[in-house]
Amino acid sequence: MGSVRDRGTEASGGSGSATRSFAGWAPLFAFVGSGCLLVLELVAARLVAPDLGVSLYTWTSVIGVVLAGVSLGNFLGGRIGDRWPRRSVLAWVYLAGAATTALVLVVSRYTESLALPSTSPAMVQVLWVVAVLFFVPSTVLGVPTPILTRLSLRSVDGSARVVGRIQAAATLGSITGTFLTGFGLISWFGVRQVIAGVAFVLLVLSLCAAVPRSLLSIGMTGMVVVGIVAAGVTATSPCTRESDYFCIRVVPVAAGPSDRSSQQLELYLDHLLHSTVDLSNPANLGYGYEESYAQALRELNPDGKPFDAFFVGGGGFVFPRFVEGAYGARSTVAEIDPEVTQVARERFGLEPSQNMRIVSDDARRVLAAAPSGEKYDVVFGDAFNDYAVPYHLTTREFHRLVADHLTDDGVYLMNLVDGVNHDFLRSELATLRETFSDVGVFIPASGWPPIGDRDTFVIVAANRPLPAGLPIVPAEGIDPFLAAGRKVILTDDHAPVDQMLAPVFGRAIRRPDF
Repeated sequence: MGSVRDRGTEASGGSGSATRSFAGWAPLFAFVGSGCLLVLELVAARLVAPDLGVSLYTWTSVIGVVLAGVSLGNFLGGRIGDRWPRRSVLAWVYLAGAATTALVLVVSRYTESLALPSTSPAMVQVLWVVAVLFFVPSTVLGVPTPILTRLSLRSVDGSARVVGRIQAAATLGSITGTFLTGFGLISWFGVRQVIAGVAFVLLVLSLCAAVPRSLLSIGMTGMVVVGIVAAGVTATSPCTRESDYFCIRVVPVAAGPSDRSSQQLELYLDHLLHSTVDLSNPANLGYGYEESYAQALRELNPDGKPFDAFFVGGGGFVFPRFVEGAYGARSTVAEIDPEVTQVARERFGLEPSQNMRIVSDDARRVLAAAPSGEKYDVVFGDAFNDYAVPYHLTTREFHRLVADHLTDDGVYLMNLVDGVNHDFLRSELATLRETFSDVGVFIPASGWPPIGDRDTFVIVAANRPLPAGLPIVPAEGIDPFLAAGRKVILTDDHAPVDQMLAPVFGRAIRRPDF
C-alpha cells in the first residue's frame, strides 16, 4: 500500500497534497475529455456526408472505428498510467489529442487521393475513409481515462470508488457532448468549426493538466496552437448551410456554349443532387421523373381541375410550384428540414402562398397526425435521395397510412433509384401490392425489364384502375420481374433497404458522374 501512495506522490510531481488536489479535479477532466470524444464521433458522420452520404454504412463505420480507437486507447492508457503516472504525461496526451483532432481538418481535404478502388465493397470504402480520418484521434482520446484513474488512486482502499467516480464523470460527459452536438453545435457553428473547437478544448485540458516548463513542451504547445488556429481559419465548409439534417449546397449550373445566360441552380442535400431550379421559370421541370409525374397528372386529371396534393419532401419545391401554377392545386408539403425550406425561399424564390402549406416535420408524422377525414387526390413521394432512403417511408405500414389519406380515386406517385440487381425496386413493388390493388411502374428509358447499373423509376399505385394512357408496365410485365430475383415485403420491423442498395451505393460513392 505504501508503494501506491509513493507513486501517487510522484504522479503529482511533488507532494501528497498536490495529488489529493488533482484527484478532486480528475472527474472534471474525464467529463470534458469524454465529451470531446463524443462530439468528434457525431461530427464524423457529418464531415463525410458530402462525399459518402449518411447511410447505415456511414454510422456503422463511425461507431465501429471510434469504439475500436477508444478500446486501443484505454489499453495504452493503462500501460502508460502504470509506467509514467505523472500529470505531465497526461498533458502530453491531451496535447496529442488536440493535434490529431486538428489534423482531421487537413486530412479531410485529401481523402479522395486515399480512396480505395471503386470495385471495393461499399462498406469497405466507407470504413476506410472513416478510419483514415478518425481512428488515430479516437485512440488518443481513449488514453486519458486510465491515467486519470491512476493519478486519483492514493491507496488500494477505495479504488473501486475512484474508478466509479471517474467512469461516471466520463459517461456523463459523453451524454452531454452527444446532446450538445446533436441539438445545437453543428447547426450553430458548422462541422469544421466544431472540430476546431474540440481541438482547442483539448489544448486547454493539456495546459490545465500541467503548465509547459521545458523548451520542448513549450515549443510543441506553440506549434499545436498555431496548427489549430491555421486549421480553423482555413477550414471552409462546402455547404451553403449546415442544418440538423443535411449539408445543404446550392451550386450554379454551368451555362453551355449556346446558353451564356443560364439561371439554373442545383440543390444538393449531403452529396446527392435533389433539385434543379430554373430561376427564370421556377415551375420548369428539370428531371425525367417530374415529367412522368406531370404526364400522370394529364392522364388522371384531363380537365385540369384543381386538386388536393400531399408532398413527401419539398427540396427545391419545383413540383409543388408546378402543380400550383398549372392546376391551382392546394398542397401540403412535408419538408422535414426547415433550413431546406429557408434556402428555397432565399435562393430559389419560393414565396408564401395560400395554396401551399409547408410543414417542417417528417411526412409520416404529418400524415399520422392528420384527421381521418383529411384526404388527398394525389400523394407525391419525393424523399428518396438516390440510395439515401428513409426506410420508414418504404414500408407497408407507411403505405397503409398513405392509402388512408387518399380519396377513393386518389393515386400515390413515388420515385426511387435502383440498379444492378434491382432488389429494392422489386421489394417496393411487392410491398405496395400489399396495400394497393393496382400498382404500375413507368417504363424507364433503358426499357423493361431494367438492366442498368442505376436508373430512376416512377411508381404509381392506387385502389382503382389506372388510366390506360399511362406508359406503365402492366401487371403481366411486373410479375415475371418480381419472380426473377430477391424481394422482401418491407415492414417497420424488417426493411433492409441499405443492404439492397449496397451495389448501387458502392459504385456511386467513388464515381461523381454515376
